[in-house]
Amino acid sequence: MENQTLEAAVSTRTCPFCGEQISETAQKCKHCGEWLIKRYGKSWVITYLLCSFFGALGIHNFYNKKIGIGIAQLLTFGGLGIWWIIDCIMILCDCYTDADGLKLDRKPTIGGTAVFCALGFLGAAGFHRFYTKHIGLAFLQLFTLGGFGIWTLIDFIMILTGKFTDADGNLIKG
Repeated sequence: MENQTLEAAVSTRTCPFCGEQISETAQKCKHCGEWLIKRYGKSWVITYLLCSFFGALGIHNFYNKKIGIGIAQLLTFGGLGIWWIIDCIMILCDCYTDADGLKLDRKPTIGGTAVFCALGFLGAAGFHRFYTKHIGLAFLQLFTLGGFGIWTLIDFIMILTGKFTDADGNLIKG
């Protein structure tokens, strides 16, 4: 009997949201329903590219299972462009969620960061900074056109040499 009590104590933990005892391996609390692991929706890159090129048609919303909003954007040509612009800004600022309320999967890679930095206007506009969640620096780079190209060049060298970090200070890898 003592072994079962000791075993139960070892294999449980306390939910940080409601304080109830849950299984050590639980991914979601059975008492309060909160997720205990980080969950992400669809790809940030694909969503942003779909919004950029087909945003007026709401294609990015269909991709993220927001069918109703997608149809509304399709019929109104992206709310005459206003809805389209708002969605692009929300995606860039990491505020856009899918139909399940999940944030987009935005784990930056060296390849993705380098592509965003190297693509002419996108690099000068700081899109690689948005991609790596450096939102403030991204807007600064956008409004100065990459420091007239100097920031973009320095960032590209840092990316290629493996010295570029995301907003949390993690080196961008693979």
